[in-house]
Amino acid sequence: MHVEWQGDHKMLGDDVKRDFERELKKLGSDPSKFLVEVRREPDVEGADELAAIRYSVFITDLAHPEKDTWKLPGGHGKNWIEQFSKIALNRR
Repeated sequence: MHVEWQGDHKMLGDDVKRDFERELKKLGSDPSKFLVEVRREPDVEGADELAAIRYSVFITDLAHPEKDTWKLPGGHGKNWIEQFSKIALNRR
């Protein structure tokens, strides 16, 4: 099974989604137990097109509803998957 993607997730490439699911598996988690919502943020004025795209990624572990939802920044120069991995390893 796969992660449940919601919100503006279509702005992410399929490769990013696969990378996140692969990272969950490396961490010993079942991707089907995760809900990820992507919310696009307002574009940054004066930035080139690539740098202007910003979004927030909300990651919920459905198997552990007592845990807080992670909120990570995404966009050009932001590696939210790596940030998630570091946080998840520290929470163990």
